[in-house]
Amino acid sequence: MTRERLTFGHGAHAPVPRRNLTAAAIEEPTSVRLTQIETWDWAWGGLLLFTVLLFFRPQDQFQLLANARLSNFAAIIGLTAMIGINLSRQRPVTRITPELIGLVMFGLVIGFTIPMSFWPGGAFDTFKKYYIPVLFTFVLMINTMTSTRRVERITWVIVLAFGYMSARTCYDYMRGVNLLEGGRAAGPVAGFFQNPNDLALNLASFLPFALMYVKRPGPALKRLICAGISVFMLTAIVFTKSRGGTLGTVAMLLTFLIVARVLTPATVIALVVTGMLVLPVMPDNFFSRMASITDAKKDDTGSREERRVLLEQGWTVFLENPLTGIGAGQFRNYWHQGLPKKWHEVHNVWLQVASELGIFGVIAFAFLVVRAFSAAFWTRKRLKGRRRARSDMASEDGLTVEERTFLQTHAATMIAAMVGWTICALFSSVALNWTIYYLLGLSVAGRDIVRAKAAAYERAKAQAMRAAMAA
Repeated sequence: MTRERLTFGHGAHAPVPRRNLTAAAIEEPTSVRLTQIETWDWAWGGLLLFTVLLFFRPQDQFQLLANARLSNFAAIIGLTAMIGINLSRQRPVTRITPELIGLVMFGLVIGFTIPMSFWPGGAFDTFKKYYIPVLFTFVLMINTMTSTRRVERITWVIVLAFGYMSARTCYDYMRGVNLLEGGRAAGPVAGFFQNPNDLALNLASFLPFALMYVKRPGPALKRLICAGISVFMLTAIVFTKSRGGTLGTVAMLLTFLIVARVLTPATVIALVVTGMLVLPVMPDNFFSRMASITDAKKDDTGSREERRVLLEQGWTVFLENPLTGIGAGQFRNYWHQGLPKKWHEVHNVWLQVASELGIFGVIAFAFLVVRAFSAAFWTRKRLKGRRRARSDMASEDGLTVEERTFLQTHAATMIAAMVGWTICALFSSVALNWTIYYLLGLSVAGRDIVRAKAAAYERAKAQAMRAAMAA
C-alpha cells in the first residue's frame, strides 16, 4: 500500500507502539467510510474522464465527437463501478453527507414545482438535462475524491483546461473573432463557457486553483506554467469586459492574498509584473465599461438599465409566486401583461432561484452555498495551529507534511474561489451550472479527508494503547 492509501471500512492494523504512529500506521480508518484511494478503479477513472470532457469540451471542437455523448458514458462508467465496489464491500451504495442531502432536497423542490410551473414540460426538461447530471456527478465526487492526490489531480485537470480556454480566448480576441456586443470575448466552446459573463464567472472562480500551484512548493516548471496560466486567465477576464466578473476577480484576489497568507514581497513583485503584462493589452473601452457600474451615463449599450429592469421583474415574479415559483428554467419563457421584458434571464442567481423555485428553493440552494463555505473554513481552522508532522511521522491529526501543506492551501483556495463565485453570481443566472457544484464537491473533499485521517489516527493510537497494556 502507498502512503496515501486509505481503505475505509475493512482490514485491521497490527498493534503499533505509540512512537511508531507513522503515515503507514493510519491507512485504514473505519469511522468515515470512503472508497479505496490510490489503487486505480473505474469509479475514480470515470470521474476523472468526466472532468476532462466537461472542462476541455472536445465534443464542441471536433464534429466527429459532437453527438457521441462521451461525458455521459464516462459518468455511467464511474457510477456503475462505484456501486459495484461499494456493494462488493458490503457498504451502502453511496456515502450520505449533509451536502448530498441538501442537493437532494433542492432536486425535490424542482420536482415538486414542475406540475405548477408556467411550462411543466420545459421545467421537467431542465430537471432532466441539468439537475440529474449534477446530482449523479456530485455522488461520484464524494465517493471517489478521497485523498489529497486525487483532489490534486482533479484540480490540475481544471487548471490545464482553463489555461487552454484562456489562451484560446485571448487568441480569438486578438484576431477579432468570436466577439459579441461591444467587442466582448466569448468562450471558444459551448456550454457554461460560451457567454462572456459565464466565462468570466468561471475564470474568476477557478483562477485561485492556478494561483494555488504558484504558491505551493513544487517543481519550478509546474509553478511557472501555472503563473503563465494565471496571466492568461486574468487577461481573458479583461477581454470579456464583464463587470460582474471583474468585481468577482478583485474580491477573489483580495481574499486569496489574505487567507493564503501570500502577501509577501515576492507576491507584490509578481502582481506588479502581471499588471505590466495585462495593462498594455486592455481594451480602450474597458475602463469606461467598468465605470458604468456606478455611472449610468458611461453605459453606451444600455445593459446596465436593462439589468436593473430585469432585477425588478425577477422580484415581481417572485412576489407573484412566492411558494412554488414559475418552474425551473422558466424565467426567460414567462411573461404576462405588465412585465417589461421577455426572453431574458434575470442575471442574479438568488432572484433566479426565487422566481423559478420559490422560497423553498432559495433555502435549499443557500444551504449548499453555505456548506461550501463552511467546509473550507472548517478545514482551514482544523489545520491551523496543529502540531506539524516530521517527515516520517503522522501529525496529531494523522496528516503527513505533504498532505497538510496541500490541504491548508486547498482550503484557502476554496474560500477565495467561493468568494469569487458568490460575487459573480450576483450578476448571472447560474444556479444549475456546473461551477458551484464542482466547488462544493472540492470543498467537501478536503474536509472529509481531514476527518478520515483523524479517525484513522485515533484508531491506530487506541490499538497501540491496547497492545501496550497487553504487553
